[in-house]
Amino acid sequence: MTELSEVDIDATGLLCPQPLLKLKQAMSKLAVGQQLCIAVTDKHAELDFQVWCERFGHRLAGPIEQSDRQLFVVKKGG
Repeated sequence: MTELSEVDIDATGLLCPQPLLKLKQAMSKLAVGQQLCIAVTDKHAELDFQVWCERFGHRLAGPIEQSDRQLFVVKKGG
């Protein structure tokens, strides 16, 4: 994974299930192969993202740990 210069979704400060809901909403607007970055502070978001991505065929990369948040990159699958 390359360094991320931009966060597409800022879900910091939100608790489950809000980060996943924001991710799902944003992913619905992407074409297959496009990706986005989401920033979260909810430690449970990683498991939510993993399960959801596996179920719907998306690729999840991360987390990239930062001092106050985690970053994930999600690539839309077909």
